[in-house]
Amino acid sequence: MSKIIEINPSTELIYKEFDETSNDDIDLIVENAKKNKNWSKKSIEERVFIISKIIPILEEKREKLAHTMASEMGKSLKSGRHEVSIIIKRIEDYCEMIPSFIENEIIFDSETEKNIVHFEPRGVVAVISPWNAPVFVPLASIIPALLTGNNVVFKPSEYSTEIGIVISEVFNELKKYGFPENSFQLVIGGKDKGKYLVENDIDMTVLIGSLRAGQQIAKSSSEKLKNFILELGGKDPAIVLEDADLDNSVIQIVKAATMYTGQVCFGVERVYCHGKIYDEFIEKCVEEMKKIKVGDPMNEETDMGPFAVKFQLEKVIEHIKDAINKGAKLIYGGKKIGEKGYFFEPTILTDVNHSMKIMKEETFGPVIPIMKFKDENEAIKLANDSDYGLTASIWTKNIKKGEEIARKIEAGTVEVNRHGLSKAGCPWGGYKLSGFGRIYSKEGIRQFMNTKHIWIVK
Repeated sequence: MSKIIEINPSTELIYKEFDETSNDDIDLIVENAKKNKNWSKKSIEERVFIISKIIPILEEKREKLAHTMASEMGKSLKSGRHEVSIIIKRIEDYCEMIPSFIENEIIFDSETEKNIVHFEPRGVVAVISPWNAPVFVPLASIIPALLTGNNVVFKPSEYSTEIGIVISEVFNELKKYGFPENSFQLVIGGKDKGKYLVENDIDMTVLIGSLRAGQQIAKSSSEKLKNFILELGGKDPAIVLEDADLDNSVIQIVKAATMYTGQVCFGVERVYCHGKIYDEFIEKCVEEMKKIKVGDPMNEETDMGPFAVKFQLEKVIEHIKDAINKGAKLIYGGKKIGEKGYFFEPTILTDVNHSMKIMKEETFGPVIPIMKFKDENEAIKLANDSDYGLTASIWTKNIKKGEEIARKIEAGTVEVNRHGLSKAGCPWGGYKLSGFGRIYSKEGIRQFMNTKHIWIVK
């Protein structure tokens, strides 16, 4: 039996080994999920009651989850606890909102006819998630898939397998409240297992991951005409206008660029700053960066742990070297920390341009490249000069102007005077190579369901 071998990113020693799920077992898992109709037959009120019981279970497991994330993928304890807190809030929101999102809609109702839009579960949903937010990201898709009556097969990243196992334990505890057997099942393995699962007899795939994985899923799903949602990362810009509140914008941008060691799809990856405040903005960014405590993720004072995986550290170093070789200036950080572990300094680069990888490819690290612009039109053009379009932010005291610029930015979520995170009830997804489909909102929730038109002649 093949195994997953995980490395502790703080020590570079073997953390744990896990047996991969065999292909035969995946076949059986999918078959059992297809046969199970017990969950879909429950009313939305029953499903909400059962799923809401996850909340106290997660609260009880908060410390276990935080410590596992720290050991398994290097997330600081405070960041891990925060991740559990935000998914608890998201589950509360889902339980409150989803019933109204999926209730029947009466389109026409006259003396002679009635037209109803009815929503039904798709069947079996495969959820494949990344390692960077191994609690929030998968549950943010698993919970709506379940609340809408689907059965879920979950494959966590091979770099956060243990967290996936703990999540599976959470759903096992739900069985005492009436959660059916085979409504949630776990697959352990790497990319090959994810590919085998997607090509199996499932009805829908949700992937939060790489562009390459998304392209493979789109190809496989389209050949079989299966539904899919893809969230594939970003190269998210922040535009800082001349009238921005500098202190607040610096604090928020640095936080959005360095949280989870910069390993977030919605993190600030490019900053475009008006020339009149460019130097002051850089100075303030340096001062804010100096406050970040990098180190052992098990230390309560640590803000930023190591990269979760070695290849991510190597990619960030490559992007920084490429930028410097092409004329960028290293203002702060830019170096690996220590002999052991994937620790890295938060970094600021200036004099960057769009010939550099750091401004065009997803870096996924705690790096802020800052580029000067002359006017709003140039800033908008630069922000849109990307193959990605997940999130973006505008920083200005002129709210009307901020909204006007936001409408011109090619991204799924554009924020004014804040950056990052999603809001339940509002759509989340990307333009261009950042993905396909939406989650979290009414239209996103309904993607987990088949839409049926019932036409009645009286």
